[in-house]
Amino acid sequence: MTDFPLLTVFMISYNQQDYIIEALESVLNQKTDFDFQIILSDDCSTDRTQMVVDNFLENHPKKNLVTFIKQEKNLGWMPNFIFTLQKCQDSGAKYIAMCEGDDFWTSDNKLQKQVNLLEENPHVNLACHLYEELYNDGSTEKFPYFRQDFFKENENFTFSQEDFEKFMRIQTMTIVFRASALDLNLRRKYKYYCDTHIKHHLLDHGLGLYTKDYDAVYRIHGNNVFMSLDVRKKTKFSYDVYKDLVINNHSVGYKDLLNLAMRDRINHELKSKKTNIFRKYYRHLIWEQFQNTRSLAQLFKYISKGIFNTQ
Repeated sequence: MTDFPLLTVFMISYNQQDYIIEALESVLNQKTDFDFQIILSDDCSTDRTQMVVDNFLENHPKKNLVTFIKQEKNLGWMPNFIFTLQKCQDSGAKYIAMCEGDDFWTSDNKLQKQVNLLEENPHVNLACHLYEELYNDGSTEKFPYFRQDFFKENENFTFSQEDFEKFMRIQTMTIVFRASALDLNLRRKYKYYCDTHIKHHLLDHGLGLYTKDYDAVYRIHGNNVFMSLDVRKKTKFSYDVYKDLVINNHSVGYKDLLNLAMRDRINHELKSKKTNIFRKYYRHLIWEQFQNTRSLAQLFKYISKGIFNTQ
């Protein structure tokens, strides 16, 4: 392997002893005509994740491809995320791919295909693809976040930052992007900086390219950082992220998603409580939604629902 591999794979883990090896194997099994390396940062797991990884790598023929970092104290999901991304950028690689420790890739040619696309399309900063979700009962579901007709019978389509603001949702384990397009210093102007912000800014000066390949699996389980949150916290997090981009980056294209996230928050309260109108939290939500939309009709609707608890 050269001092500067063409691509570095970002991986993070926390308490993923049951999943991390499947993720690692899916990366190490990649067939490429270029050098790549893996930077895996474990965020001070309290289970056997670190030992499982050490045992797996001990006699693995490709162990030299993996830099395994064991954090001495728990940084938290996003600080460890940023730490690892910075390490990937510092590696000197031209491209960065991403796969968190509980997800995995399903094609040994995933990296080669995406790097080929980026090499052939210099105006594209980010390549991504379709994926499947895997549930605790072992069932899977193909899960695109957009209409199939976007492809228009093609194998891929390009999209802009404006498109991303309106309708695109990209799962992290599907993307490969140009390291030169990553600017982690932008996080300082945000309050809720996360992977959505990163994907948004990767499109500041280039396009994204979405392919039809189902080459990765997103695992839904109780230990997943986001999925482990209760519904109120999940819907609030989504709302805060979109508001962060609207307020601090003037990305007004997220307003529809912002309002949709608030509707989800309000509807959750309506399902969980009666006579919500007497609850300060509910009144705060519907007033904030009014400030966002300036719709008196919508405000009166939610007041009525808060009194009579009708859906």
